Amino acid sequence: MRVSILVKTFFILLFSFTLVFLLNTYISYQRFSPLYIEENINNVKSSILSSVSLIENNVDLSDTPLESLSSETSFIRYTDNQVVETIGPNYLAISEILDFVIGIYDSEDSITDGKLIYHVELVDDIYHISYIYQFDIGDYLIISTRVQSLQNVDSVLNQINMTQSIFIVIAITILSVVISINISHPIKRINAYAKDISNLNFKHQLTLKRRDEFKDLVSSLNEMNFNLQKTYKELNEANRQLVSDIDFEKEQETKKKQLIMTINHEIKTPLAVMKGMIEGMIDGVGRYKDKDKYLNELLKQIQTIENITHDLTYTLKLEDKLKLEEMTHTSVISKHLSSMDLFASQRMVKIEKQIEETEIKMSEELLIILVSNLVKNAIIYSDDKRVSVTGEISNQSYIITVKNKGEIPEAEIEKLFDSYYRVKDKKQQTTGTGLGLFIVKQISELYHYSYKLFNDNGYVVAKITIDLK
Repeated sequence: MRVSILVKTFFILLFSFTLVFLLNTYISYQRFSPLYIEENINNVKSSILSSVSLIENNVDLSDTPLESLSSETSFIRYTDNQVVETIGPNYLAISEILDFVIGIYDSEDSITDGKLIYHVELVDDIYHISYIYQFDIGDYLIISTRVQSLQNVDSVLNQINMTQSIFIVIAITILSVVISINISHPIKRINAYAKDISNLNFKHQLTLKRRDEFKDLVSSLNEMNFNLQKTYKELNEANRQLVSDIDFEKEQETKKKQLIMTINHEIKTPLAVMKGMIEGMIDGVGRYKDKDKYLNELLKQIQTIENITHDLTYTLKLEDKLKLEEMTHTSVISKHLSSMDLFASQRMVKIEKQIEETEIKMSEELLIILVSNLVKNAIIYSDDKRVSVTGEISNQSYIITVKNKGEIPEAEIEKLFDSYYRVKDKKQQTTGTGLGLFIVKQISELYHYSYKLFNDNGYVVAKITIDLK
């Protein structure tokens, strides 16, 4: 029979708390009176033993530490069948002393501790505790004390414990319910999310308002969701590619042809605009008479074409810049990010960087190109005024993470790595050439490094995993 984790956790906590409470109450009840008597016995024993040397040197009993106990305890120095000295209450008649000594020595219940022997007896709710210390044959120190038992105190404590038990059981029950709900609720949500992933349902992500290990678990699950989704798509793509069996050279030629066709399409529009503007300015027709104004617009169109051709040059020559054995120190990332502060400040964005320094397997030029494209993309599309860039060593790899506030439709994440693909955000920004993430993808694939872009609790996160030296 399946038992809910809420019910199971509740009963485990209720049983554990109740058991601890009952054990504590039982032990306290059982040990309270014996401990009280033991403390009294140890106190008297300690005083006797600390006074022995003084008594042997003929110091009066009233001048020893025994005097502090004489209000409740009787002390008798008995030597050669005679009472030499007494202090404290008169619990024993002189005629009873010899029988008292013989009775203690003959009793099976007496306890011997070196030269000290003592006996405890409960008479009419009063503990009679008797001690004998033997200095020598016929030379004794006889001690007798009376201690009231704690039966009345035990009764009062039992009443108090019963009242406390009711309130404590109620408190334990409430606490068990609260803890059970606090533990089981996120587990249920995580379980439902894991079932969706197991059913290959990658359409949504899990958001959990926690500040403990559950938050880290949810982030790991979200990243796992992305990895599984990406891997699933890659497997499907690989299966489709196996049918056609295209060799590497043919694939490279196809890519170049596609790039040429795409750039022809991208440049055609600004060239047509430029042509119309120039013809209008030459003929002095209509609004194009203001040549100074439209020369500036013409310059912007030229800049657009220059950006496209600049990025295209990188896409075509990245393989030429590849040096598999080249090492780069990650300190160049911090230096390069400092040079991007102006670009960020123009958009009122602050770059928060935390770069751990080490050496990695990548050429410096390609590393800077990769980081630049990721950071520029984050700055342009961030929904707040911060962009986070971190570089850290993890599991023999170096992970570069760029994070900005925002969210990308899940259906478009993979498309962003295609050439000239741009997503219009809520501000309808269309700046850029659409080649930034495509270049990031090309550089990562050249080195066979892992790259990913995913949503995580209101943030867009880009991660690149690079080999260490």
